[in-house]
Order: sequence, then structure tokens, then C-alpha cells
Amino acid sequence: MNTPTGRAGTGSVAEMVLEQARRQPDAPALEGGGKPATYRALVTRAAGVARALTRSGVRPGAVVAIHLDRGVAVPAAQLGVWLMGGICLTLPPGMPHGRLEAILADAAPEAVVADSSGAADTDLPGVPRVIDLAACAGVEPEAPGAPGAGAYLVYTSGSTGVPKGVLVGHESFALLARWHGDTYDVTPADRASSIAAMSFDAFMWETWPYLCHGASVHFAPDELKLAPWELGDWYREAAIDLSFLPTPLAEAYLRHGTRFGQLRCLLTGGDRLRLWDGHPLRRFVNHYGPTETTVVATSHEVAPTGTGPVPIGRAIGPARTLVLDGEREAVAGAAGELLVGGACLALGYWRNPAATGKSFVRLSGSGRRWYRTGDLVRRNDEGELEFLGRTDRQIKVRGVRVEPGEIEGVLGRCPGVRDVVVDRDRDGAALTAYVAGDPRDAEPRSAAVLKEFAGRFLPAEMVPQNYVFVDSIPLTPHGKIDRASLLGTP
Repeated sequence: MNTPTGRAGTGSVAEMVLEQARRQPDAPALEGGGKPATYRALVTRAAGVARALTRSGVRPGAVVAIHLDRGVAVPAAQLGVWLMGGICLTLPPGMPHGRLEAILADAAPEAVVADSSGAADTDLPGVPRVIDLAACAGVEPEAPGAPGAGAYLVYTSGSTGVPKGVLVGHESFALLARWHGDTYDVTPADRASSIAAMSFDAFMWETWPYLCHGASVHFAPDELKLAPWELGDWYREAAIDLSFLPTPLAEAYLRHGTRFGQLRCLLTGGDRLRLWDGHPLRRFVNHYGPTETTVVATSHEVAPTGTGPVPIGRAIGPARTLVLDGEREAVAGAAGELLVGGACLALGYWRNPAATGKSFVRLSGSGRRWYRTGDLVRRNDEGELEFLGRTDRQIKVRGVRVEPGEIEGVLGRCPGVRDVVVDRDRDGAALTAYVAGDPRDAEPRSAAVLKEFAGRFLPAEMVPQNYVFVDSIPLTPHGKIDRASLLGTP
């Protein structure tokens, strides 16, 4: 028998995991709450779910909701849906009732996989079939059924306030899994963490690429999200090798953490990385990617020492990037909207061709689809992308349209500036820059210095007239900029 190498195959994620189970059936696959599962246990339980779904009349290509407590049962249920040819929709317990109803009305799942022995409700409004996970006996898996193009649905909060379902395909998902394994040298000996919320696409990213390469995934206790200073102890106790942390949690961990155990790689993404004054990690990688680009579109290896804004980097293997101005012309070194294309793109928005056509576009002279991210970026001198903000943050000051993100990008490059946010002042007549200085700088920047620096790169109408110096940029509990607090800063 050959020694497992962990190399993923060329099929779907489900096929790659079945191959790992054939190679190493008794190797650990999942661990959470003291309930370990081997690869054999994972795939036989998944096959039981697939058989129950098929016997209940669920059609291949149908949406199947998964409503389970966080833990080892969730990947088994997801794999079961793929084995019968369905599309996963993971709905964690505790989701606000109004949002849950809106998602169910839009997705129209044919069944829900729930667990009568768990804490989650087994009934979801409007779902015709309930598959009780506790009653699904494990069986030997067969080859996956002929799936449709879609692998899973993730609902994002759109600008309209109505949840919008992004349908991610099997092809782009498998490409992500293979890229991840190759880039981060994943082997069956590795132990990875699962920390992200189940309703986010990051949960899929921190689970399936590792299972495709024969590694084990360990579910962190939920309370660690509220106590990041204890993450280091858990990393050490669970012997975690690779971990993803959403940006605010990663920042809090690096601010408080002193113990890293055998952690060899920390991945982050989901928001602008602001806390940056070096790090003690063996490897730290910043990522960027809307849900519409199958979790990740770009990455940047963060150096152990350095200052200034952390780039979002370059396109990953299956992705391509363009920076376009308002006339849809490519720009170099200037701010513009980021478009992402290539095999990484999602299939589109669920049952919403109008929204799909608006966001997923084809440019003249190019047969490739591109996703309009709505994010404002620029390429720096090294060719890496710097995130500046949202294009929809464009504002008018004295009749002139300005992009606050572009101004923030310029001021953020000024020596002695750790972070900066630009907005209109309270009466809307002028631009104000809220500046957090770098505590390591012996000579703090003054308003005059910042104004002179901005004037080197920006037209006069985009140079802030007012400068407010703060200890740090205030954030909401979700890690977003608290603009209300900033505008109230004296």
C-alpha cells in the first residue's frame, strides 16, 4: 500500500474526499466537542444522508438546507448533499428569524438535514422534507451522483438590505481546494482549525481544502471568538498547524497572543487589515475575495517587519484581476474599481438573472466573465493591489466628486501614519482626515506635514483641509469602521 501523499485529485471536492477515505480510512478527519471522526466515519455518514435524501424524493440539482449545531456533523451532511447531487445551503441555529425566512423563501430548499438529538430546530418554515441526521445509518459510499453545476449557496447582505444568494460551482470550489493545498503545503499530517461562522463562505474554505488533502479539521470552541487572547492556548493544546481567522479576530489575536504552539501558518481576510507593526508568526498571509469569487481572489504574504498599509496582494492561481477607471479603461498606479475574472468566479446569483447580469459582465474584446467588485484599489510600485475602500463611498464636496478611499491610500503612505479615514466634516463643506499615528514614530505628523504630503499626489480639491488626530480608528463590534464615533470626535 502506498503512503498517502495528501495530493488532491482532479475531480470535485466530494470525489477528492472519497479518494482520501480510500487511501487512509482510519486517519482522523474531524474533531469537535470531544467527538472525533475518521475519514471512514465521515464518508459513511455522508452516504447515509445521501441515501435518505434520495429515498425521500429529493432531486439532483435541488437545494438542501443544513440546519445543525456547529461540529463534525455539518461536513458530513454537506458531503451527503453532494453525493446525491444537491446544492448545500448551511443555515446555522440562532439565525435571526426574519433573515431565515427571507433566505428560505428565496432558496426554496426541497429538504432540510437536521438532528433531532441536537439543539437546533428540526423544522424550517416552508421546507417540505426533514431528514433526521440521527436516523441516518452509515452506509458504504457510492460514486457521487451526477451533480449540477452548483455546489453551495451563500447568502450575502446586498446594498438593498435583502439577502442575495451566491451560487458557487463545483469547478471553482475544487480549484480553490487544489490551489490551497499546493500553496500552503497541506499534508495528511496537518491539523487545521475551523473558527469562522457556518453561514460565511470562509467556513467552506477552512474545511474542505484540508479534507481534500487528507488533513484533519478541528472545531474551535465558540467562546474563543470572544476571548482571542486564549486562542494561543487552544492552538497549542490542539496542536494546530494552519488556521484562518477573520481580520478583526486576527488583529485581536496578534495584539494579545503570546503563544503560538506549532502554528506554522495564519491566514486572514474578510476586512481591511489595519493592525500592523510586525508579527512573530512563521507565516502570515492576508487574503481578499468577495463571495462571488469563491472565497479568495488575491493574497499577500505579510512580512515579519514593516509599516504602512497591508496590500491585498496578487491574484491567486485561478483568478485574474483588472483595475478600471470610470470609463472602463485599465489604469496603472491610480485608483480604480477592481474586477475579478477567471475560473474562480461563482455561477451567479440564485434565481436573479438581472443582478447576475449587472455584476458579472463581459468586456469588449474579452470572452472572459468579470465580476465587478465595487471595491476601490490601486496597484503599488511592486504590482500588488492595495485596498482603498468602496466605490460607492464616492462623495461630493463643493460640487466635486471625490473618492475617500483614494485619499486614504495616499495619506496611509505618509511616514508616521498607521491608519487614516477620510470623510466629510459634519456640515459637509470640507474633507476631514482622521489620523492614527504610528506610536513608534518619535516625531508625530502634523496637519501641515500631512497636507503637504497629500498635495504631492492629489489634486487640490481632494486634499483634506481638516485633520483630527486619534489614538486609533474606532471599530464596531463587527470590525467595521465606526463612522458615527469618528464624526463625533471633537
